[in-house]
Amino acid sequence: MKTALITGASQGIGAAIAYELNDKKIKVILVSRSIKKLNITQKNLIYPKNSTLISKDLRSLNSCKNIKKKIKKIDYLINVAGATKGGDFLQINDNIWDDGFNLKFKAAVRLSRLFWPLLKKNKGKIINIGGGAARNPSHTFMIGGAVNSALNNFSKALSIQGKIDKVSVSIIHPGMTLTTRLSKLLETDAKILKKNISDLLKERCKVDKIKRPTYPKEVAKLVYKLI
Repeated sequence: MKTALITGASQGIGAAIAYELNDKKIKVILVSRSIKKLNITQKNLIYPKNSTLISKDLRSLNSCKNIKKKIKKIDYLINVAGATKGGDFLQINDNIWDDGFNLKFKAAVRLSRLFWPLLKKNKGKIINIGGGAARNPSHTFMIGGAVNSALNNFSKALSIQGKIDKVSVSIIHPGMTLTTRLSKLLETDAKILKKNISDLLKERCKVDKIKRPTYPKEVAKLVYKLI
């Protein structure tokens, strides 16, 4: 049975990927800070016995190393974790910038490096989940744009190394996806821009030239196609 490690698996896109892969009888290792939310995700799996939960804060190198110690086999590393904050540029301090890069960018870099030998051995795959902000800069979501751009560049560079070591590396930029995180970002932007959330969502769809936001399960299906 193939094994996939999924970060940020307690909700949103990460949880949707867990459901999709578990449904396809792939063993899933679910990682998130909240064990309570991980338990909920696990209960909703079709094959909960084919899953393992790891509660760790990916912002630190030690946590990433501890995850590596617990895992002896892996075929797919799927980096989803990341909850970069939006807001007014002058109100966002260094700690918030550091938090955004530590959770989404550095965690993906660290886990990729730590698991590379196992992925190389199994001719595995890495799939990073970025975001539309990498393509469309926003003055109310600077951290997300910067982090996703960095993750995009890293993923492309790592894919070159992957061709040498027979490890496939991909990145998906889902754009606006209907998650609780999107709702929070829209609430923040609505206050800054003094606009109605519904109108703001329509404007964002128009800018992105889409009829509607993406559903997490649609991103999950694309991940499955890539593996």
